[in-house]
Formats: sequence, C-alpha cells, structure tokens
Amino acid sequence: MIKVKQQRIDDDTFAKMREKELSAWPTGKDVDLDEAIEYQKKMPDSKNFTKVLAKYKEEGKIGLFPRSGVPVVEEEIKLLRSLNEVGVRLFPFTTDSYTRNLQLDKAQKGLEESIKTGKSKLNGYPIINHGVKTTRKVVESCEGAFDPRCSRVANSFVGEIAFASGMTAMPNSFFGWISGYDKKATVEECIQTARYLGRLISCYAEKGVIISTDTHGWLPNGVIPMYVNIATQILEALVSAGQGTKSIVPLMNFQGNINQDIAEIRVCEKLFRKYLDKFGFNDVIIPGIIGNQSSLFPFPQDIGNAFGYINYIAMIAAMSSLAACSVKTIDEATGIPSIESHMQTYRSANWIFNVVRQQKFEPVTAEIEQEERMTELAVSAILDKVAEMGDGDVIVGTVKAVEAGVLDSPFSINIHTRDLVLGARDLQGACRYIDYGNLPIPEEVRKYNDEKIKEREKAEGTKLNFNTSLSDFWALSGGSVIGSPVKKDEADDEIIKLQMKRTPTIVTGTVGVDAHVIGTKIVSKVLKENGFNVVALGAQTPADEFIKVAQETGADAMIISSLYGMAEMDLQGFRDKCIESGIGEIILYIGGILGIGKRDFKKDEATFKRLGFDRVYPPESDIKKSIKDLYKDLKAKAKI
Repeated sequence: MIKVKQQRIDDDTFAKMREKELSAWPTGKDVDLDEAIEYQKKMPDSKNFTKVLAKYKEEGKIGLFPRSGVPVVEEEIKLLRSLNEVGVRLFPFTTDSYTRNLQLDKAQKGLEESIKTGKSKLNGYPIINHGVKTTRKVVESCEGAFDPRCSRVANSFVGEIAFASGMTAMPNSFFGWISGYDKKATVEECIQTARYLGRLISCYAEKGVIISTDTHGWLPNGVIPMYVNIATQILEALVSAGQGTKSIVPLMNFQGNINQDIAEIRVCEKLFRKYLDKFGFNDVIIPGIIGNQSSLFPFPQDIGNAFGYINYIAMIAAMSSLAACSVKTIDEATGIPSIESHMQTYRSANWIFNVVRQQKFEPVTAEIEQEERMTELAVSAILDKVAEMGDGDVIVGTVKAVEAGVLDSPFSINIHTRDLVLGARDLQGACRYIDYGNLPIPEEVRKYNDEKIKEREKAEGTKLNFNTSLSDFWALSGGSVIGSPVKKDEADDEIIKLQMKRTPTIVTGTVGVDAHVIGTKIVSKVLKENGFNVVALGAQTPADEFIKVAQETGADAMIISSLYGMAEMDLQGFRDKCIESGIGEIILYIGGILGIGKRDFKKDEATFKRLGFDRVYPPESDIKKSIKDLYKDLKAKAKI
C-alpha cells in the first residue's frame, strides 16, 4: 500500500520530523528556524540563487555553475575566492560522501586528518560537522549564491544547516538518488525525503525568503534520449511545489549531438510550465535553466581532449536559452580538481560564452524542430501515463510507474528499478532507444527512433546491442560522438571464452559509500558472459560485506571498484580481515580513481598492494585485459 501522497505535510508532523533530523549530530542544536529566516532576510540579492540566476537570464548572459567543496574551511574559502576571480557567482557546493550518507563519525575523522596532514581526505565539504556558525563564514567570504549537493540519507539535515547558513538553493532530486546515489531506499522513501526539503523551503517562502530547488531527474547513465530525464524532473518539481516551494530550476544535460541537445533545452521550460500550470502551481517561477555537462559519461584524461569536451558544452550553452552552465574541470578524470585547473577551465568556457552570445546566433534547423517535437510528444506521454496510474496523484503514479517500468533508465544504482531499457547513438550521434522496455513512448516517436537505428545498422552491417551501447558510452571521452562499430564476429564475444574446468565465483561491487555503479555493472556483465559465476553487490558496499559474502559463497576472487577517491580509508586492513575470516588466499583486484587530488598511479598501486591487493588498475582500464589477468591468477592457484 502506497502511504505517501501528494499533500502538504502539516505543521505538527513537520515539527516532529525536524526534531528527529536535527538530533543526528550536535551541530543540529544550533539551527534556529526563526533566527535563520531573519539572517536570510538580511542577505543581499547577490547571495540569492533565484535572483542571481534570473538576472543572468534577463541580461542574456550565462553564469558559470562549477562544483566546489574541500574539507578544510580555509582551503574552501581560498577556492571560492579564486572562482570569484574568473566571474563565478553561482556555487553548487559539494558535500563529501560520508556526510551524504550521514556517516558523520567518518566525516569527522576525515576532516581531522585533512587538517592534520594538509591533504584532503574527504571528497567535499563536511557541512554538518562544520555546522552553521562555521559555514556562515564560508558563505560570507565571497560573492555569490550557494546550492549544496547531497544525497537522500543526509539531505534533510544538510538542507537545515545550509539554509540556516545563508545558502539559497538546493537540489530536491529524488530521481537523482534513485539513479545514482541510493542503493536500497524505496521510491516512497526517496519521495518522502524530498517532501521534507520542499516543506522546509516553504517555511522560508512563507516569510518572504526565496529558496530555489533545482531538479536533476533520472540521470541518463547512458546513451538514451532525455525523455525520461525531463519527465522525472517535472515530477520532482511537482512534488516540491506541492509542499510550497516557489522557485524551480531545471537542470539539462548535454549528450553530444548538437541538434538534440539544443532541442531538448528549448522544449524543457515549455514542458515545465505546462505541467506546473496543469496541476495548479501557477505561482511557481522558473528563474532560468542550467545546462549540465552530463556527469556520467567518461571524462577525457587527456587535457587537450578535456578542453575540447568542456568547450563543446560551452558552445551549446551559448547557442541555447540557458541562464547558467555547469562545466567540469579539465582534470576531472584525475581526481579532485586543483585551483589552477578551475581557473583555466572557466576562463576557457567564459571566452566561448561571451564571444558566441554577443553574436546572438540562434540555430534554426529542420532537425532541431523535429527533435523538439519528438521530445514534447514523448515527455507528455510519459507524464500523462504517470498521472493516469496515480488517478491524478503524481506521487502515487510515480511509485507505480517505477514499479511497472513505465519510468525506467539503464545502469541505475537502486535495486527497485526495472533496468529494462537500453540505448545507442544514430549515425549523427543522437541518442536513441534500442530497447524501450515498458516506456509509454508514442508510435510517432518510436517510428522516428527506429528509422534512425536501422540507418546505422544498415551502414555498419550489424545489429546494435549492449556492446554498441558501451562503445557509444565511451566515445565522447575519446573525441568521437559515435563508438567504433562492433564487428559481427565480435558482437557477442568480445573476449575469447576462457576454458575452465570449474566455474569460479567472483564478488563484484563498489566499496564504502561510493555510488558510481556503471563500471561495476559492466564488469559483472562481461564476467558472466565469459563463464564466471558473479555475485554482484552493486554500489555502496561496506568492506565487511564483501568479506561476509565471499565467505558465504566460497568466492575465488573479489573485484572492487572505486571512483570517489576514499577507498584507502574504506579498505584499511582489508587483507588482514580476510585472513581473520578464513579467506586469506582470495584474489583481490581493485581499480578506479583511488585517491583525492592529482594521482600518480604507481604510488596508488603501491599503496593498495600494501593493503593486500593482487592487482590494481587505473581508470579506463581494458576489461578484457583484467579478465585475462584473472584467468591467469586463478590458474596459478589451481582454481580452474
């Protein structure tokens, strides 16, 4: 039975919810809502996210919207002031992964070690541990408005601290958690958390303080059109508006095809306005749309390619009706960005913003108009189906739609999603579906989509499949909008099947609270295709759970991935714990971004070999090579 409905949380219930949330860490006692509202009222317009964004839109300019967040306050202030120097006035403020998961003891330890060693041990700013008083110093230290990032578990507490500290926007993206951050929470639990933040924002709105929420939707996680992403952003907006939020900011991803990217941006605000008005939220404003360099495509490690990637984003932003744009730094693929890389990246993006915008160039092509029509038809069909399933209640409809696969997307972290859809690119690099799953895509859109897929299949002489999708997924990082064609004789057998006398069991997953699930899903699939028995734990797997599952299944090896930079903290004494548990001979592999900041892979390799890992791999390693390594290591131990 669905208990969460599209209705406003009453005052008494909300007061009890707040008391519980704020009791999770001592800094919660410093949050005084009435005092926080008065503090917000004294803030200048230059600190209000809605007003800053609306001004960019009104003036026809593009604001930079870069991520920032380091654990030590003095270093954070230094970073923010350097961003001010290159014109940044909008800050999506990154909290660290331990904070996002309310592991505040670990966040405190990481903060203390960061201060002691002078090296960042956390991949963001531990806002709850720092508390209101300290975070106000950060907010007051520079020019600009703040929009902190979090995930479901700590979202409510982070919002309380953030708004009391003078921050004036925050994502309320429950589909963002479902797709990329929360492994086990139900859809209802995610929506309930979003209702809390929307209701908290309304407390400020009732007193005249505008706090905005930006919607992220179901992150695409792969090469699919943005239909589901836009539809789920609108559902997020409706849930927030239902609690009293008055300012909503759509956040649109770029995926590499010029016509499709521009079309989806252009139709976005029109669709938001249509459904906000349809459900009675005419007083909710959309101060502007923010463009976002899609977070889940592999980022180029080569600096030249990275500049090309971010400048493509800047170019599309400049040709679209965007008020702001988020671009990643040129050293994104190597770890936590340096101040210098922030400066170089944003100077480059600003050059393109200014030069192209001054020319007032607005492309009009038949292809853009066609993509606009397809997007409007598909998004409307999805939203109308969700409303129908909920008998007008969008929350009830959303829960039912995810369960039925009417809302679906590939490679999501959450265990409650269907994961039935798959996409690939057409010959021009636009994202299409090769499997719709249960999505209610209209016939006209399907026909157009299928024609584009058939064109590529004819040109390449093979059926597009999962391997094509993976090749397309990696393409942008290598400087191409389309992946290399998969030959017929390789389509279903990219790795020569290994001859084994027995079937080894391999445990896979990402460690700690790392939410990057795509890599481990791909590794698990390729292992299965090559004859291994795979126990896939997915993302956010505690180190002890790896050991427990390996014991229970008699596993021969573990393949652990990590991209959030804190695996060394997560895996201290890991081999010793394996020995204590009676599985000391198990083969251990790890790969990914294995520390924070610029990395020397040889040093990372030495670090993790000291921790007992047999092999260590850098990002973008060849899966085929690692599986062949595994075969050799298993054979050497007479396991196959």
